[in-house]
Amino acid sequence: MAEIVLECRNLWKIYGKVVAVRDVSLGIKEGEIKVLFGPSGSGKSTLARCLAMLTKPTKGDVFLRGECLTRPGVDLNKARARIGFVFQHIWLFNHLTALGNVMLGLRRVLKMSKEEAEKRARRALREVRMEEWADHYPAQLSGGQQQRVGIARALAMDPEIIILDEPTSSLDPELTGEVIDILRELAKKGTTMLIISHEMLFNREVADEMIFFDEGRIVERGPPDHFFTMPKTDRARRFMERLIKQTARD
Repeated sequence: MAEIVLECRNLWKIYGKVVAVRDVSLGIKEGEIKVLFGPSGSGKSTLARCLAMLTKPTKGDVFLRGECLTRPGVDLNKARARIGFVFQHIWLFNHLTALGNVMLGLRRVLKMSKEEAEKRARRALREVRMEEWADHYPAQLSGGQQQRVGIARALAMDPEIIILDEPTSSLDPELTGEVIDILRELAKKGTTMLIISHEMLFNREVADEMIFFDEGRIVERGPPDHFFTMPKTDRARRFMERLIKQTARD
């Protein structure tokens, strides 16, 4: 039986009077791909950031291979280095080349030598088909290329899981395909991933489980075909209908 890589139990995140994440329990196993989808403002990104310990949960626990990351005294920098995170909005340092952006975490967090970091960074760029642009700055790259550099930056850290927060949402439709192709390749390699995505054809192709998230909680979950053929809740059914109509228009 596959080991659970990342798990949360009874997780809450509250901002003042706003409950962004409400009593969520979720686990992602080795080699598994889970897709989280739901309306804007439903708490998906907040949940993702809590799982990566980029945002501190209000209540509940997060476990990485059984180690509780929410207990006092945990070295969060070391824990975060084991969880790759690709942001919704492209976030690269403009004064660094693609190679420099990928090397940065290797040098600062993993304390690699320059030579070792460059070797691993080039390998990660090659994996996302960006090695040719290693010496280019973000302003010289398309949005799709920049997001591929962001994926390479996560891969270079050799994480145990990668969380991707709507990696195509800030891209023009014609650039979305190149990022989706990279994610397909990662899926074929058995990369453990939690993906927030509304690219429904892609989700259906790669997801082991899809999770409909709304108002800070898991409303419904199941294999992809479940949502395409017979979602149980009215909220999931209406949301799927809107997404499928939008996909047909596009």
